[in-house]
Amino acid sequence: KYAGKLFNLFDQKTSLLQLLDISSRAQGVQIFIGGESGLVPLDECSIVTAPYEVDGQIVGTLGVIGPTRMAYERVIPIVDITAKLLSSALSHG
Repeated sequence: KYAGKLFNLFDQKTSLLQLLDISSRAQGVQIFIGGESGLVPLDECSIVTAPYEVDGQIVGTLGVIGPTRMAYERVIPIVDITAKLLSSALSHG
């Protein structure tokens, strides 16, 4: 069920890129639940994102797409820590 929706989403990659761009301009972890993302294929999914940076400049966004009933208490810190570790590795690597 979710896999089919995800494949449809990748057909609409412009909309997904816009969402990731919005996320990259925000501070810290962003959470989009269901229709909050504005992406119809994801109306039953959630997205948890966090920007990562190189030498203080945001260069991308890390994210997890999952069901609206995902374990947010586990996913949010994982996304946050992973983005921070990626930033550190890219800046000091």
